[in-house]
Amino acid sequence: MTTNAPVLFLPGTLCDERVWLPVWQRMKISQRRYVPLQWAATKDDMLALTSDRVIQDEKVHLVGFSMGGYVAALWASKNMEHVASITLIGYDAKGLDSQEITRRKQLVTMLNSGGFKPENPAYFALFVHPTHQESSEVMGVVQSMAEDLGKNTLLAHTQATTPRKDFVNTLAKSKVPVNIIAATDDEVATLTSLQAMADNIPSANLFKVEDAGHMMLLEQPEKLATLLSNCIGD
Repeated sequence: MTTNAPVLFLPGTLCDERVWLPVWQRMKISQRRYVPLQWAATKDDMLALTSDRVIQDEKVHLVGFSMGGYVAALWASKNMEHVASITLIGYDAKGLDSQEITRRKQLVTMLNSGGFKPENPAYFALFVHPTHQESSEVMGVVQSMAEDLGKNTLLAHTQATTPRKDFVNTLAKSKVPVNIIAATDDEVATLTSLQAMADNIPSANLFKVEDAGHMMLLEQPEKLATLLSNCIGD
């Protein structure tokens, strides 16, 4: 399926365009635009990078993965007149609970002290489904992105997006289609939490991806490509 409307793709924490490549290779999009959040040091940078890819008076489809979902929701809340649809992948719009905020503060402390290296394979066990942890096309890509982007990017991404505002009501009040894509085995943004989010957004459609964890873009790219084509198709 081909769509003529511009589609903005936003990556997750410590990710770049490599997280999207397997999906893009399976899609036909005439106006694909990538928002390079790996360049951003602050939340304002993230919003500016998104705005830079939207031409005056046009509407765009926003497709955000994980942290990119948060940035997509935040940008949409300020620019709803430019939004054709919002697709959120592995992202819970209700914000971060106190336990997650505490975990992030500990991560920042360890990164600043040099006591944590993001390329440590154990760090990614939470994000990658057990059946893909030996895969060069999944775990290999995740580790390569971490090694190339480094701890400063992880530090910037973590600090720029903590805490996070609850956008469920904003999305519920919007008149644009909201698509939520959840992996059944995601330990970061659980299916249960994304189902609850969908239940509170009247315009939301929830889609489930089997046999995948948080890194579902790399784990099930064919499935994601099909779902996204249907979500953004004219």
